[in-house]
Amino acid sequence: MSTQHLCPVYTKWLQLNPIDARKHRHFLQDSMQKARLQGQLDKACTLAYQTLEAAKLVLTALQNVSNQNISNYKDNSVREDIISYSAAGMYLSSLLHCSDNSQEAHNVLQQCQQQLIAVLPLHATNHTILALIKTAMHAFEQSSLLLVNNTLANFDAANSNADGGHSVGSHFVDNHSVSKRIYRANNRLSLVH
Repeated sequence: MSTQHLCPVYTKWLQLNPIDARKHRHFLQDSMQKARLQGQLDKACTLAYQTLEAAKLVLTALQNVSNQNISNYKDNSVREDIISYSAAGMYLSSLLHCSDNSQEAHNVLQQCQQQLIAVLPLHATNHTILALIKTAMHAFEQSSLLLVNNTLANFDAANSNADGGHSVGSHFVDNHSVSKRIYRANNRLSLVH
């Protein structure tokens, strides 16, 4: 997965302005959804990469935490940032899977999980945020396993058919089934607050 989907200068500006980065993330999410609904899968995928990158910038941006009065606001913002990042990763993975790019979909899930592991120590004293991160990591892990199992099942099916046309029966997992499971994981993640 390429790491640079936004303009480098704009990326730097977003890092320094997390509030504006959140607004940009929302704009990208809306644009991505519209493109997907209009059947423009390539455009939706490009926007999903940008959304994930913007969400990552917000997640990792240095933010002022010294004022106790903003503690609840900060917790709500961090929760929203984690959910948005995780949902963007799941959505991008789902789009890639629908485009028959399961390897890249798996890579996205793995990298998202690694990013959450990286920010985990920053929130080690906040049990609510910590639980949310662990839930998101678990969702990424489960979705990643589903993609790997689907890829292996499809590989086995192709080999069995090439070896003599034998059916793999219960070992075959269709793409629609995996997409539904990723969608359900994404919904579970969106409901966690």
